[in-house]
Amino acid sequence: MKLILKEYLASLRERDELDVVLPDLLSQMGLNIFISPSRGGKEYGVDVAAVGAINKDKKKVYLFSIKSGNLTSESWDGNQKQSLRPSLNLIRDTFINSRLPPEYHGIPVVICLCFGGQVSSIIRQEVSGYMISNTNERISFEEWNGDKIADLILENMFKEELLPKKWQSYLRKSLSLVEEPESSSQHFNALARLILEDDSDKKIVKSLKQLNLVLWVLFAWCREDENLESSYLSVEYSLLLAWSTVKKYQRKRTVNIAFKKILQTYHTITEAYFDKTIFPFTDKRHLISHLISAPCPISINLKLFNILGRLAVRGQWLLFELTELYKKDVSKNFESEEIELLQDKLSKVKKAINLLVVNNPLLLTPYKDDQTIDLVLALHLLYQSSDDDDFVKSWLEPIIDRVTFSYESNGMYPTNLYTYEQLLEHRNKEKTDMDYKESMTKASILYPAITLFCELYEMKDLAEVLEDFCNKNLKHCTLQYWYPNEISEDYLFSGANQHGIATTNFPINGKAAREHVEEECKHSNFFWELTAVKQGYMPLVLVACRFYRYPMPFNLLFPEQK
Repeated sequence: MKLILKEYLASLRERDELDVVLPDLLSQMGLNIFISPSRGGKEYGVDVAAVGAINKDKKKVYLFSIKSGNLTSESWDGNQKQSLRPSLNLIRDTFINSRLPPEYHGIPVVICLCFGGQVSSIIRQEVSGYMISNTNERISFEEWNGDKIADLILENMFKEELLPKKWQSYLRKSLSLVEEPESSSQHFNALARLILEDDSDKKIVKSLKQLNLVLWVLFAWCREDENLESSYLSVEYSLLLAWSTVKKYQRKRTVNIAFKKILQTYHTITEAYFDKTIFPFTDKRHLISHLISAPCPISINLKLFNILGRLAVRGQWLLFELTELYKKDVSKNFESEEIELLQDKLSKVKKAINLLVVNNPLLLTPYKDDQTIDLVLALHLLYQSSDDDDFVKSWLEPIIDRVTFSYESNGMYPTNLYTYEQLLEHRNKEKTDMDYKESMTKASILYPAITLFCELYEMKDLAEVLEDFCNKNLKHCTLQYWYPNEISEDYLFSGANQHGIATTNFPINGKAAREHVEEECKHSNFFWELTAVKQGYMPLVLVACRFYRYPMPFNLLFPEQK
């Protein structure tokens, strides 16, 4: 376990990674943090500052200056602004005398050189000499390298009662199987459930911190292995599990802060996944389909729609955060640096969706009815801006053409099947038998969803084509859509049980479909009562819908019916 932690610490970057782990560790050791990492830069060389007693020693002030990886000649004294030595000088010359709170003036000060790796042997003599020559009665120095931090984590955050051997076993298995992402994430998800098993008032914050730390361990391991799939699957599940556990504590500030750190980790991992795995490859024809390296088109189709859903959820988070910033911008100029950054990220996601569809034609042909979930998440995201209207129309038309043609020609039409094996068997079937075709298409959310979007985009001709097709071929099919109900709050985020309601007799007529949905949204307001929506985490609902395979509630399309 120590070797795992040392590799993890050595791989962490200075900003938003190592400086996130350190304060949690210090708090767990009983120290009080009075300076935390901030976006504005260091406090005269200090990244983190804490006060307290370690190992029953006398009370001291600990001032940390943090660097990532190994301490080399460059990171020691090679760059005046970024190196460690100038920061230490600032702490000695300025911070201690003018920035240290008055109540700590009589307390011994320890300046801590903090980095995730080790000191390079080339500069060991210089570093030791600096520490010795600048030590006096009040000021001393300590080296907090990866080895020491790993020991402290094991002692204070991973000790036996907090991370039993069974827990360690799950983590080791997850890390060893990162090249088999589904197996790796299964072991990690079991670990997450164990960590959050005790959700008592006294232990919930500690459990959330432990979960966040092991997520970072997995992420660092996956990043080193250049395979982020396991970390993506695991952080998605962990986020939902954490919310289902902590939502009852949301009025407690410490719990809310601990949950937000897991949410930040979710954003860090998912953003890294898209930057590394998706964005560089969307602009070439069939490239992502080729990179999936699957044995047949069914596998490629399933993975492409999976990627589409992930991109859509990422875009939904960015759109939500951007909307919240717009609401808070009293100037109404919408020109802050944070807004511009989110706008750029959202544009990048929407462009990736566009290119993914254009360059991978299998996204025009859903093989499973539940791929509607991913499709609707993307369509709703793009519906928020008229700039995307032309693309959406050019996407909907071939989808309708292909799903109707494939059914009438006995091809790979959308079915109620779920698994790859079932779809493979379906592909090899003789599909002219009408009893068989009807058994494969007993119910559908795809045709209702496409009909509604045809109406929203005023594509009346296409809506009529779809209506004629359904009247002719799908009289046996239960056309429906899903909405949350009064028990969805209990099960949506945990996936522990079925929930929600399905509205049947969905009219496949553009105008009638819209009226039907608007009327349903008037009377089915349970979406707006979900705790995640009410407490400012609405995209969590969409994460849960995609992860546990529920359609995005149409309430979001008609918020005026709230």
